[in-house]
Amino acid sequence: MNSDTTRHFQDQLQSELTAVRKALLEELKQSSQKFANELAKSLEQSSPSEWLDIAATQLNPQQYPNFQRLLKLEAALCQIDIGQFGYCCDCETQLNMAELKADPTIQRCNSCCQKRHTS
Repeated sequence: MNSDTTRHFQDQLQSELTAVRKALLEELKQSSQKFANELAKSLEQSSPSEWLDIAATQLNPQQYPNFQRLLKLEAALCQIDIGQFGYCCDCETQLNMAELKADPTIQRCNSCCQKRHTS
């Protein structure tokens, strides 16, 4: 994958990451649960780079789709940083470009996804 394509994906991921952080914060603020409101205050006072560590200990990812997406976005950006973006995290084959364009947070090729779900 060339650097222009990678940069395009990085910009797209960063933009979505900003929107998802904002949506998660609003979701927590609007919650009727006290811990969620306190977590929102804690996140607002923290650097966005610390959000995953702070929230991971207090949230059930299944309850918060924005948190699940945040995890995926952060992982994809990490893959860009280490030069592994666009490759399967299990077998390291190049991922399908059409699938990456549909969701740049995918981590596995179809073959490894199927293996993972059947085992």
